Amino acid sequence: MPRAVYAEWDEDDVADWVDERPSRRLRRKSLPWLRMVLISTCTIAGLVYVALEQEQNVTPAERRKAVPSSVLVAPAPAWKPLPASPSVYALAGVSGPVVSEAREHADGAREDTLTVGRFGDFRYAQLALVQGSAESPGSFYIDTVRRAARSGLAVAHLGQSRMVATKFGSMEAAPMTLANKGEQSCLAFRFSDPAAMFGFQGWLCGSTAPDDGPLACFIDGIALTGSSNPSLKAVFAQAERGRADSCGPGARTAPGAVRPPARP
Repeated sequence: MPRAVYAEWDEDDVADWVDERPSRRLRRKSLPWLRMVLISTCTIAGLVYVALEQEQNVTPAERRKAVPSSVLVAPAPAWKPLPASPSVYALAGVSGPVVSEAREHADGAREDTLTVGRFGDFRYAQLALVQGSAESPGSFYIDTVRRAARSGLAVAHLGQSRMVATKFGSMEAAPMTLANKGEQSCLAFRFSDPAAMFGFQGWLCGSTAPDDGPLACFIDGIALTGSSNPSLKAVFAQAERGRADSCGPGARTAPGAVRPPARP
C-alpha cells in the first residue's frame, strides 16, 4: 500500500527531491559565516578610514610634539688633564729643557709625560710614567701606536723587540721609525711592574749606536723629585740599588730642568 502513495512520482521528481535537500541545508549553514566576514570587513574599513582622517587633521607642529626628541650624552673621558704644576720626575743627563704635563684617570691613576725637544730634533724623546691602575695594556705595538698618535705622529715601522737591562729591571725595546712631515729613527720602549702598579713607555730618537747603552742610560736617568707616594718612593729606592755604573756619575747628578707645557 505505501508504494501507491509514491506511485504518482516519477524518477526525475525523486531525484530532484533528493538533490535539493542537501543544497538547502548547505546554504542555510553558510549564511552566518558570510555575514561575519562582511561585518568584519566593514568594521576594519571604517577604522582605517577614521585613522586616516585623524592623521590628515594633525598639523606638522603637533606631529613634532608627538615625537620625543632624543638627547645624546657622551660618556665622560677616562683621562682628564691636571693643572700645571712642578713635575714629580726629572731626567738626568739630558741637554735642554724638559716639558712636563700630567693627567689623571677616572680610577685614580696618574700619568706624567716628559718630552725632550721636538720631532726631528737629534735628541727628541718622550717618556710617559704611570702610577696606579689604568687601562689594561695592549701589545707593545698597539701601545706604541696609541702613544705616537696622541702626539700627532705615526709609526711607520716597528722592528723586532728585545729586552734591555735597566735599573728598574728588564725593559722591552725595539727600533722604530716615527713619521709626520718626514721620518725619524727612534727606539721605542715599555716597562711595567704590576705588583707596584708602576710603568712607563715612550721613545728615544737620534741614537744610532749598535748597543743599548744610550737607551739604558736614558732610563737610568729617571729620578723621583716631588712625590709623597710611599709605593712610588719604594720603587725608586729599589731601582737605585740596582743601578749600573756604566752610565757614569753625570747621569746621577745632572738632572735636566723640567718645566710645564707652554700655554697656547
